[in-house]
Amino acid sequence: MKPPNGVVRKTGWFATVAATAALIWAVLGLLWAQVIVLPNPLLLPPTSFAELLGRIPATPRPDRFVIMLFKETSLLLSAYALLGLVLCALAARAGARKSSIVAAAACAAALAVSLLPGVQATRTASAEGVPLSLSRYVSDLSPVPKRFADRSPGTATYARSGGELLKVDVWEPPDAAEGPWRRSGQEVAAQGRPAVIVVHGGGWRSGERSDFPSWDAWLADEGYVVFDIDYRLAPPPTWQAAPADVACAVGWVKQNAARYGVDPARVALMGRSAGSQLALLTAYEGGRATPAPGCAARDVGDTGVAAVAAFYAPTDLSRLSSMGYLPGMDGFVGGSLGAVPGRYRKLSPVSHLDSHDPPTFLAYGGDDRIVPPSQSELLGEQLDEAGVSHRLVELPWANHTFDFLWGGWSSQITRSALKSFLENHLQDDRPAALSLPAPSHRSHEALVELRGKRATRGYSATPIPAQAAAMMS
Repeated sequence: MKPPNGVVRKTGWFATVAATAALIWAVLGLLWAQVIVLPNPLLLPPTSFAELLGRIPATPRPDRFVIMLFKETSLLLSAYALLGLVLCALAARAGARKSSIVAAAACAAALAVSLLPGVQATRTASAEGVPLSLSRYVSDLSPVPKRFADRSPGTATYARSGGELLKVDVWEPPDAAEGPWRRSGQEVAAQGRPAVIVVHGGGWRSGERSDFPSWDAWLADEGYVVFDIDYRLAPPPTWQAAPADVACAVGWVKQNAARYGVDPARVALMGRSAGSQLALLTAYEGGRATPAPGCAARDVGDTGVAAVAAFYAPTDLSRLSSMGYLPGMDGFVGGSLGAVPGRYRKLSPVSHLDSHDPPTFLAYGGDDRIVPPSQSELLGEQLDEAGVSHRLVELPWANHTFDFLWGGWSSQITRSALKSFLENHLQDDRPAALSLPAPSHRSHEALVELRGKRATRGYSATPIPAQAAAMMS
């Protein structure tokens, strides 16, 4: 017995709608997946999409920031693809079998792509010996999780340079600090807490202090006094001014150590992108960096630090420029590589290494198209050759500003590794705390592999000829 014509028409209409919906859903999933898997996606949402998250850090490539967001939230695509498979099953049940099979294949492909960052993160976490938490990924997949939302720093002025007031946000540990440096009032007065001075990124021409507030609040909760600073930005060229501002900040923190309960012997620098170049440069000056003329700290005699941490750091500005990265760099340096090659060399942390440099932490993304991973790898290799204690954390799937989302895989791995690094190198200066790790976190085999990767990428560590320094002005 045949069903009534009205029932047939109704069933056919539903099958058409279900098939169309499944196909559209699948196509959108593929567009989402291509942002994650392709080095240069064919189609991206507008950069204003990122602004839906609120305040975002300065970046020279907003398009790469959007790609980072998609990669760090790849499990959202997993959920989307699974819902798509459910929709495909409904379409198939309604009679649209061919369309549902095509849509299901597309959804399955999107699901596979969405799992790639998680698989890579699991392998990296295992290699680094750090834990991953799916619950934190789900609950903290935002720039500022709820527990930090009501936190705010104090603010002070650390310099008056070039007619500009340079501010510092001070994030002090709460009374219930959880880290190894929690102290009673008497202990703080007697020993002081370790401090971390944070230098923001932004291509030397943009950005502002405390642009990653969750990291500052977290470090404070771990018992560190955090000083997140501004510095002078280009234009005009600030190749001398910006490093002097960072040196001034180090001197200011040390001279105000008693005011903030800081142990001046346990001060670390931490920077992101352009800020990491400034942090490394200051750290590798061996305490001899020259503060800015308007520095509020008088008679600064020591700008040395006990450790330095750098995220996605430009370490060889000459190579970066010659490879076409960070095209706005000449505005900071005050000329092109051909015009002032000596400045580029002088501003490159790799040019200042020696065996007395402080322990160094480097975290970088393997898919970074703003500052290539070879920059951190080069510095890591040279630190190993100089015998300087260091730790490299490579995140193969990650992009620039990978630490923006608090619960993301990249942030979880980096945060755990950084915590261990700081605890090891900012210990109290007592006999029981003098056991330091081996100079390099990587094995000999890993370093051989690193050199092979650099050779494959065609990256050479050949320095600029010495006579180029004569061209520096």
